[in-house]
Amino acid sequence: MKILLTGFEPNDDGLNASEIVVRSLNDDLPTLLRKYHHDIHCKIMPGDTYALSQVVDETLSQDSPDIYLGIGQARGYNRIALERMAKNLRYFVTPDRAGNTPKGEPIVPNAPLAYLSSLPVQSGLFSRLEQHLIPARIANDCGTHLCNQVFYQVLHWSALQRPEMRVGFVHIPILPEQVIQQWPDSPFMPLEMTRTAIALILDHHISNDRSTTALD
Repeated sequence: MKILLTGFEPNDDGLNASEIVVRSLNDDLPTLLRKYHHDIHCKIMPGDTYALSQVVDETLSQDSPDIYLGIGQARGYNRIALERMAKNLRYFVTPDRAGNTPKGEPIVPNAPLAYLSSLPVQSGLFSRLEQHLIPARIANDCGTHLCNQVFYQVLHWSALQRPEMRVGFVHIPILPEQVIQQWPDSPFMPLEMTRTAIALILDHHISNDRSTTALD
């Protein structure tokens, strides 16, 4: 089984929590995920909407993962948000790293308006997160910036190339160092708590995927 985990480089000269978390996981997997260490591949995606399109397609064609979990930063969130769907729309209120500000362009022309996540959230996952005192929720709107774009593009690639692939996306709060350096009034989540949350989410879906495969 192959698992692809992605974060984003910052849109500016600051930090991006998703990049920090994904690099941390790449360098030192939590104990819960170490049994999968040969299967997990981590990648940082570009903060340029037009470069991102090409990188997503190239990465998926090369890695062809069985499970994809995207991670994005959500300033203002005080809990892990498991995204339910992605939409075929780019409307940037703030520029990306390259200064692009598309205002209503489709991500993929002549493609479906939206896709639902193919990593369904079962009640058991929330129970596991709550047992570790990690606040979480389901979110119905992934925005219209780069996080939504990568989520949509991976779902679209999966629909065309690998329908059996499982695709999900998670928004995480910013980290304490970002509160200190950039956003003093924002809620945050410590790095170790975020790492534990991602480990629990991945382990839950990997275990369910293997159980389903065994039943087939």
